[in-house]
Amino acid sequence: MKNQYDLLNGSSVDFDEYEEIELTASEKKRMKKRLKREMKPARKKARPLIAAAVLLAVTPVMMQNETVWASAVRISQQIGQQIELLMNKPEGSLSSYKKTVNETATDQGIQVKVNELMLDDGQVLLGLTISADEFRKTALGLNRNTPIRPGELRVKIGNMSFFDSASSIREEPIKNKDGSWSYLYALKLTQADTDGDGKIDVEGYNVLDHIDPNKNYQISAQFTSLDFEKNPSQTKSGNYRDSYGEIKGNWTVHTSVNGSKIIADTKVYPLNKEIPINEKGIKGVLSIKEVRVSPVSIKLHYTFTSSTGSIRNGTNVGVKIKDQNGRDLSESGSGGGTDRVLEMDEEYRNDKGVVMLRFVPYVSDYENDSSKDLTSDAFNLKVNNK
Repeated sequence: MKNQYDLLNGSSVDFDEYEEIELTASEKKRMKKRLKREMKPARKKARPLIAAAVLLAVTPVMMQNETVWASAVRISQQIGQQIELLMNKPEGSLSSYKKTVNETATDQGIQVKVNELMLDDGQVLLGLTISADEFRKTALGLNRNTPIRPGELRVKIGNMSFFDSASSIREEPIKNKDGSWSYLYALKLTQADTDGDGKIDVEGYNVLDHIDPNKNYQISAQFTSLDFEKNPSQTKSGNYRDSYGEIKGNWTVHTSVNGSKIIADTKVYPLNKEIPINEKGIKGVLSIKEVRVSPVSIKLHYTFTSSTGSIRNGTNVGVKIKDQNGRDLSESGSGGGTDRVLEMDEEYRNDKGVVMLRFVPYVSDYENDSSKDLTSDAFNLKVNNK
């Protein structure tokens, strides 16, 4: 299957806006290893610890097995079920949590249709399709059969606006019969503008902890840009950045949302574990705060504070989660920090069969391409997974 990581951040970017950061050899190797290992959604855009995080903010996710591929094929006939299918979940299994929208926004001859919307713990999920006529595709100089992809998204729930947070895209690998493309777009609702001045004033926000389950909220989803790959014959040079374009505009849909069901079925388990680490020249304390389990996702928050050694020097301290059968759950993460302090939010796919979580701390040495699980510090947690 085509490696979709060559489509990372497929848009026109003014690189002069960003500080140029020279990576050490170990940091380059660490970043490459991280990409290979994770290939999953959700990267925060600009964190000081991960120097290239700005390039990883919007990441198309590869379909990784035959089951997902088969599910993607069915999306063409069952657009209404695309959130489940693109998450490799049984059809209709999330019907009590999601909202059917079926609204289309048009700008510059391009249609963005939001089919479904679902509020999850710490994020909002949109099942959508994007289409354009042949005239528009030719005018844009699109590469043949290359889709137009969703770009920057701003979400407003009640009086609060969310933007500049980590986002991810899962793309259907097969074009729909009508020429449109289907996506599952997830935006983290972790950074909020609470006073309407257009600036983020709250970070680390958790929307489910702040909304009234007995209230319906008006919600808008506004795409301010779309991305596309240019036709090679129309690019001015062979430069990577010149091969992609960005369409600025306004594609906004409106609906309402009620969080009562997802709030009721999201469980928060305080862990408050303090684990001493002394491995590979790194000494410090790994603090695991809590794990949150929703019908869609499992989220883990932890920090590592080093007393000896730098965590930018090719060594990484983290936590992986396994289920009761020893199976690694799919992972993505976002975070940042300094040479001494790392703060991470990890997300894992929640499968219905999960009844126990096993937390395994690990230390990775990217310089030597090795990783050690600290099994003596591992611990288990039974979860109520409806």
